Amino acid sequence: METFFKINDMTLADTEGCADLEQKIFARSWSKESIEDTLSVKENVCLVAVDGNGVIAGYCIFTTSFEDADLCRIAVSAEYRRKHIAEKLLESAFKKLKKNGINRILLEVRKSNEAAVSLYKKYGFKEVGIRKGYYSEPVEDALVFLLEIIPAITTVH
Repeated sequence: METFFKINDMTLADTEGCADLEQKIFARSWSKESIEDTLSVKENVCLVAVDGNGVIAGYCIFTTSFEDADLCRIAVSAEYRRKHIAEKLLESAFKKLKKNGINRILLEVRKSNEAAVSLYKKYGFKEVGIRKGYYSEPVEDALVFLLEIIPAITTVH
């Protein structure tokens, strides 16, 4: 049976669950306070995926500056992977970012994270560089990806 997921804007009530997920997934995790600080900037896009019981299955955090955005965090709980949650989070975030006038999205990803690299390429991200030794625990290079969002063309009469 398919599990139902809903993508919502992250709220302060979600930050503890997101911080718990951070601890499980990332060697260098963000604190609840760091997530709250990022969430407090209204231009940033922070989303959660929740299941039918209200459990946070995943989240994403984009920071923005003028027409640019950075994908800072995206995570899906191990038991919810391979259910297209990361895709749904990205698609929802892209819509919000485009609506907010964002033209470019930048991200870094571990060179060894083949699943994430494949996902980003699927959405049109292009590899634009390498950051040597960017990650620690373990030390690893980051691939830098960029997505250029083409604004909708409108007809002027």
